[in-house]
Amino acid sequence: MNLSIRRICPGAFSLLVSLAACAADVPVSENHPLDGSRFQGQTGEQGKGNHHEDTITFEDGRFRSLDCENWGFGPAPYSAWTEGDAYRFAATLHSDDRGTLDWTGTIRDDTAEATFRWIHERWYWSIDRSYWFKGKRQ
Repeated sequence: MNLSIRRICPGAFSLLVSLAACAADVPVSENHPLDGSRFQGQTGEQGKGNHHEDTITFEDGRFRSLDCENWGFGPAPYSAWTEGDAYRFAATLHSDDRGTLDWTGTIRDDTAEATFRWIHERWYWSIDRSYWFKGKRQ
């Protein structure tokens, strides 16, 4: 028999999620567990060291990279799930004239580490570069 806690006692699931958030000191909502989180740190192209600072945020179910917004990559919905003692997340940011940024990352305690891939296909050349981000909770 496959019974879930949501079916047996729907209010208990929300309570458990909230209690887990308090224990981890991470803001949580059932659908967007990282909402309210903000991380500031360094970013750069893979294999090339630090390049510049960036801030990533999670709010209202949307992921933002403040630096990437300067290049036309607006906020996008994110997905998040727990994996052991960490949260994992993924989001794809779009720009009308610069392609997409596919982000994936891990948040453990007060540290966020992520990679993102910039893909911009054009008829005469294409960009496919990988970047990293590492930041601390603000």
